[in-house]
Amino acid sequence: MQETVHEVVVPSEREQVYFVFHDTVASDNIPPHWHRSIEIDCMLSWPPSDVFSGGRQYRMQTGRLWMANPEDTHYVHTLANDPPRRAVSILYPLHYVRGLYPDIDRGRFEINVIDALTDEQRSIIRDDLFPLFARAADLMEQASDPLRYIELATIQLEVLHTLIRHFFVPNRLGTLDAELENVERVHAIVDYVEAHYTEDVRLEDLCEVCHLSRGYMARFVKAHLGHTVGGYVGLVRAEHARSDLVSGRGNQSEVAALNGYSGLRTMNRQFEEYFGKTAKELLADMSNNERPYAHKG
Repeated sequence: MQETVHEVVVPSEREQVYFVFHDTVASDNIPPHWHRSIEIDCMLSWPPSDVFSGGRQYRMQTGRLWMANPEDTHYVHTLANDPPRRAVSILYPLHYVRGLYPDIDRGRFEINVIDALTDEQRSIIRDDLFPLFARAADLMEQASDPLRYIELATIQLEVLHTLIRHFFVPNRLGTLDAELENVERVHAIVDYVEAHYTEDVRLEDLCEVCHLSRGYMARFVKAHLGHTVGGYVGLVRAEHARSDLVSGRGNQSEVAALNGYSGLRTMNRQFEEYFGKTAKELLADMSNNERPYAHKG
């Protein structure tokens, strides 16, 4: 995973929870990743973005909340570059939540499909959760407030209590083993591609890792990661190359070679596909005081 560069991260050894404040104006994309935490993101002011979490893709923007359950692979692709931006993420380590709610392993949170929520659930998001996240953003911008850690600790507990009471759905009988097997396969694929993205990763390589047939693996990757194998590897490679480019790890040609591209022209084609800009245009954005995005997970 990439290092964070633009967020204000309020580490919470006091309450064992991470608050992440996003205020970037750069072209934002979170590369595919997973972690053993429950993550909830509130888009207080954010352009339309495609969010992929737990094998499904969602269109999100200002006023929306989305979640990643523990070990769900997730990523974000922002579709516009419209400032100002303001969002807050809360990451609850799974062991921390278990200590408060031991039944957490018996179900999952369902909040991402807005049309599937009841009127009561939608009003809870609007009237209860959204104001809590807005207040958290205010507190993270008020570094001089000596009581902010106490209030943030209260907010994260209120958010967690609300999520468990109103958006936690018990597992259906007979589905848990299959879901766990799929999670393990997704993790194996994500980890393998992360370790080999500079190489020519083939469908056969992933078949060998997961002991699946070619046809099944192709369908599995498409269903659970939202891309073909080639498209997914290209996305991971492009994200790493973009990070190297904006952090100054080399000139454009050097970054292309470092990330396994045959040349600058090939890298630019992928940049235009995933980010809508060439390497030169991304660097021009940086020179206009835009900052790169990366996600702490």
